Amino acid sequence: MISVRCSKINHVQHATAGDLPAIRSILARAYTSDPLMRWIFPDDEHRLESTAAWLGVLAERYFATGSITTDGAPTPHAVAVWQLPGGSAPPDGSLPTAGGLLAALIGTERAGAVGNGLRAIQSVTPSHPFAYLQFLAVHPDWQRRGHGTALLRAGLDEARRRGLPVQLETTNPENVPFYRAHGFEVTSTLDLPPDGPTLWAMSHYPGDTTNQ
Repeated sequence: MISVRCSKINHVQHATAGDLPAIRSILARAYTSDPLMRWIFPDDEHRLESTAAWLGVLAERYFATGSITTDGAPTPHAVAVWQLPGGSAPPDGSLPTAGGLLAALIGTERAGAVGNGLRAIQSVTPSHPFAYLQFLAVHPDWQRRGHGTALLRAGLDEARRRGLPVQLETTNPENVPFYRAHGFEVTSTLDLPPDGPTLWAMSHYPGDTTNQ
């Protein structure tokens, strides 16, 4: 799992089970306007609730791997969700599958189309081992205060220590310059089929110390 040296990197720490409700809210509020979420959940009225439900299940699964970090506040304001080579969220019969929940939220036919689009991302996924930044989210009320940067740097430092490149994807064009400022480069772009947004695949390599 991603380990964190709190004495060196602000107050970043591993999430606890008690953080999960706040993490669910952070992910929903940070991502509800993201082009990907707007594509998956086109209903403006229910998008926030649907995003919270879907991303919340994903976060609970990743929590079991020990790869979620927060800003360390009593009620977290920011969260990073990581996946390392060979690791995956273990099956848990108490939680719905991401695909099953998506079908319940948007219908089987639409969920199938969205699933095909999301599977297309595999075409821009590197074949070599890497640390994957699944989510980096800051509650809108706490954005632009360095919380996301602290979480990102913590993960980059650990990936560098392990000799691993870092991979991420984003569908928000505003995120591209942010990640570039931290040493990422765009390696691929993809228009998600059949009618989805443009996705940027970005990579950061262990020797790159840009803005670190």
